[in-house]
Amino acid sequence: MMKKLFIFSDIHSYYDEFMESLNRAGFDIDNPDHVIISLGDLCDRGPDSIKALEFVNSIPNNRKILIIGNHELLMEDIISRGYYMEHDKHNRTNLTVQQLTKSYTKDGISKMRNNRLWKNYKKEWRFYFELDKYIFVHGYIPSGRYDSYGQILAYEYDENWRDAGKREWLGATWTNGMAAWQHGIKEEGKTIFCGHWHSSWGHHYLHNDGVEFPDKEGDIARFDPFIDDGIIAIDACTALTGMVNVYVLDIEDEEFERWQ
Repeated sequence: MMKKLFIFSDIHSYYDEFMESLNRAGFDIDNPDHVIISLGDLCDRGPDSIKALEFVNSIPNNRKILIIGNHELLMEDIISRGYYMEHDKHNRTNLTVQQLTKSYTKDGISKMRNNRLWKNYKKEWRFYFELDKYIFVHGYIPSGRYDSYGQILAYEYDENWRDAGKREWLGATWTNGMAAWQHGIKEEGKTIFCGHWHSSWGHHYLHNDGVEFPDKEGDIARFDPFIDDGIIAIDACTALTGMVNVYVLDIEDEEFERWQ
């Protein structure tokens, strides 16, 4: 028997666009062999955080893998500190708080601590998931040395990245995986699925195919998955494009259950 994995990333609360892509890919919520793998950044920016969370929470635990993205971490930071900072507004994390709590004041943050949708969502978080030939992350695997703000100082492959500490994993969620791959950070024999950074970056800078962002000159930017030896980057920059990439993999039941 086979499992069919539906892999997506960075839908940022654009629920309708996400469901359109998921349905087009053939996902059947009633099929026990259909599994979703979210590479993180489920919320913020778009209008439908509630619908996105309700959908993901409705999938049985044995049929979903939920990777932590930097926007999940941003929300946890807000809840921990109890007030907004300027970057919370820039990243539109405050919009998710407002959608989930119906509150536009600081009181909404305190309500998030007991928000049922968010608490259920975070129960299944993990920094990475691995199969025989694939690794799934948000930004990338820990890829070197990071400063106290999580910014990468130098790219260095570490064969023990799976045992990296929290600081390294936090930095990894903010990493441009295509840039790390370009600097030689690869896992031999495996392909790394990542999100976080718009795939047009890789098409433009690494494949010399299209521009990074559409411009007034009419030049075309590619937001389909960036695919090369050992990497598949799938962030379609949904807030800009209205697109969500859903990549489908067939995996034998035994392999999926062994790694799960």
